[in-house]
Amino acid sequence: MPDTAPTQAHNDAQLEAELIERIYNLAISPHAYDDFMDKWAGYVEQAMQELTALKREVAAEEELSMKPLSRHFDMGFRLLEELGRTAPATEDMQGVRRAGVASILLDPSGQIVWYNGAASRFFGLRRLSRIDDLTLWDRSRTELDKLVASLAHPVDPVGRKTVLRVFSKPADKTLFMVAERFDNGDGEPLVVLNQIVSTWHDSVGFMLSDSFGLSTAELEIAECLMEGAGAPEIAARRATSVNTVRTQIKALLAKTGVGSQTELVRVLVSLNGAADRIGAVRPHVRHGQTSRFRQRDGRMIPYHRFGPDKGQPFILIHGMLDGCDLTTTAVDLLHDHGLTFYMPERPFFGSAAGIEGDIGTAPDRFAEDIEDLLDHLGLESVGLVAHKAGSVYAFAAAARLGNRVRVVASVAGGVPLVSNDQFAEMSARQRLVAYTARYTPKLLPFVLRAGIRQLDFGGEDKFMQALYENAPADLETVKANDVAEIVASGYHFSIAQGHRAFEIDSYHVVRDWGGRADLSPAPVLLFHGRHDPVVSLDSVEGFAARLGKRARMIVDDDAGQLVLYRNPELVISTLAALC
Repeated sequence: MPDTAPTQAHNDAQLEAELIERIYNLAISPHAYDDFMDKWAGYVEQAMQELTALKREVAAEEELSMKPLSRHFDMGFRLLEELGRTAPATEDMQGVRRAGVASILLDPSGQIVWYNGAASRFFGLRRLSRIDDLTLWDRSRTELDKLVASLAHPVDPVGRKTVLRVFSKPADKTLFMVAERFDNGDGEPLVVLNQIVSTWHDSVGFMLSDSFGLSTAELEIAECLMEGAGAPEIAARRATSVNTVRTQIKALLAKTGVGSQTELVRVLVSLNGAADRIGAVRPHVRHGQTSRFRQRDGRMIPYHRFGPDKGQPFILIHGMLDGCDLTTTAVDLLHDHGLTFYMPERPFFGSAAGIEGDIGTAPDRFAEDIEDLLDHLGLESVGLVAHKAGSVYAFAAAARLGNRVRVVASVAGGVPLVSNDQFAEMSARQRLVAYTARYTPKLLPFVLRAGIRQLDFGGEDKFMQALYENAPADLETVKANDVAEIVASGYHFSIAQGHRAFEIDSYHVVRDWGGRADLSPAPVLLFHGRHDPVVSLDSVEGFAARLGKRARMIVDDDAGQLVLYRNPELVISTLAALC
């Protein structure tokens, strides 16, 4: 019998080489994400077979060894981070800028009460940072101090907006930020600082290339000019001489027919602004009212209200790829049935500040946020509604709140994973991410960061298609009314601050978190679509059996994972009947 070992070793080496090639190709082509994931799936599936674990209980903290690949995943991640977030930023209802640009909120005492991940990276901000921790140009320091001082007065006599020049830490970058007075809706005036960004659109490059015959090098120079870089900085970036850059700028002026460098920059900014308006990410839908409140540790927590002012109260906890929105039909049903949903943004999602600490206790820290929200709203008791991955957080909150929770309703919710059979039942893309999160967690940041890059470059449809390719019911649901818009904006909500939110959720949803569910006496409703591609009906039935008599399953025979969007009547009318 011939020895097949050398052939297998050759195949393994070839697969690894192809995977490494795709890791670095993602930096060049954001839309190569699906190609990378297909190759990574083959590699992981093979490793799982070698582990012979598919029919075995999940070991406590068992991981696959991926040492040969770890260095490449780490380098790929750092490369994507250096490339940055290039998609246009979006804004929430209160005007605080999201996505990969820096945003900061200051109170009248000069305390930084909220900042996003980009501000943390640029300025080294930490909890309890103050205005003095920002390094500003002298004139900008004076203007900002004046604006903060003006918060003590009902009318701002200084002017509502000012441009600041702020230096990063280490001081290798200069950022320009707009500072303005900001009212958070609770009577406390703040100052919001938003980074000024000008994002280069590929469509602008295509227009310039087609219209004026610009070379690749000249397009890169044009992009640098639009960002405000001068010839010395451009030369340093491109590792060339200042004279060479100046010659290229002259060529740009000649080819475009503009009279000066200033005029050229004005043309570039105008073209880019047009691209922003024409090719912007689909608009964010908002059917609720947005507010913020200050949590006990000083963080500002955004939350959204859907339904009547004083309906029967429920806290809706979003999942890992959800936004904070409901369909028009769902909102109408809330009004019809007299229910009010309050939806807080979880840490690291949207514009919500993160909570640092042990990743394993993140649901318990969020439970404190829910308790503070109830106190802020003056609610003695509520129902908890968990959507998808929000289930682990809902049960953690129920455990903390005890008798203040009337019911826990899990809609298309995740369940504790106690067997590798549950992984095997997932559709391909979800199973791959789940395997990565559970067995190769050190490689997960790159996988998530690469997915973010695809979304940043307008890949929502491809991302959605990969998630639901084996779920016809969900693909059909996405086509209905405003669902596609809500789902796509939910992706951007989830990655607004990077991959951290998804990384934390991924840690929990692939483990047995059932101990948290055992700590609450509240009755449990398990709404589930029979065709859910992520969590099988068998898994939900197993979870219901674990919970015993306090659990009741409600199955939609026609729905998949998107049951809340497809059939909100089922969920809302059932909850209303409990009231």
